[in-house]
Amino acid sequence: MADRQRSSRHFLGSWAIVIALFIVGSALLILLDTQYRNTPVRQAVAGPLRAVIILIVGSVIARVVETKLLARSMTSLPPRQRTIASFAIRLLLYLGITLAVFAGLGIGLSSFLFGGAFLTVVLGLAGQSMLSNLFGGVWLVLFQPFQVSDSVSFVTWQYPLLMPSYPHETLKPTYSGRVTDINLMYTTIITDEGERLVLPNGILAQAAIINRSRSGAKKITVRFDAPIQLDPKDLKSRLLADLGSWDRPPTMELTDISLANYAGRVTVWSHENEERVRDRILQSTWRVIYELGANRDQPSDTK
Repeated sequence: MADRQRSSRHFLGSWAIVIALFIVGSALLILLDTQYRNTPVRQAVAGPLRAVIILIVGSVIARVVETKLLARSMTSLPPRQRTIASFAIRLLLYLGITLAVFAGLGIGLSSFLFGGAFLTVVLGLAGQSMLSNLFGGVWLVLFQPFQVSDSVSFVTWQYPLLMPSYPHETLKPTYSGRVTDINLMYTTIITDEGERLVLPNGILAQAAIINRSRSGAKKITVRFDAPIQLDPKDLKSRLLADLGSWDRPPTMELTDISLANYAGRVTVWSHENEERVRDRILQSTWRVIYELGANRDQPSDTK
């Protein structure tokens, strides 16, 4: 009950801040118009000042709405609806601020949409990452390759990773984590290492994305070497028994052989974290190889 009351007070307080900012901004605009009403430099001075006031007050209001109101008022919505609603509200907020700033400069809506001003704005932004990120955000929200709270991995050429060396299998150069926010320009992901990764939407719209929350069991492969003296059949039967049950039966194959060693590969299918699965496989492999080697080295009983 106390938490509800506290949340209600916080919600009302946030609305009070928004209303107060709106009143302060309106008062400043009225004062500015009164000050320069009959002066010859009204358009040259009052217009830019009006635009600055609208931009500052509007940005603060948008920030309060984003961090204080949206975050609390949409917690009951499913992730998909919450993502779409918050993105649409943000887009409308900043579009309204942009139109208000141009109105403060004396550029009307029809001139903005159909005149040279709009064409200049579009051409000026077309080569910039800002427009790419904005359209990328629209793309992510509309087509939903992932949504807030999903666990994802993505591959993109802008953030390369070094490939692992033998004896590891080839790995995708991915970044992995849980999506926590999709705003107009950036997507925020908390990585599996606990870091906060902020990514431009334009890059994610071009990336190869693996949505782990919507995927089934994945194939995980681990390679190892064993001494040539160990019988591969014994190693395989003991190792598969030691590994136990998985989403699919595990398999083991020989992949290479030399005078001193032979190489093997264990494959399992699992929903679990890949690093934990690899650790479990390597622990089992070491234990079986050690036990087989110890048994082989023991002297046999003779009469």
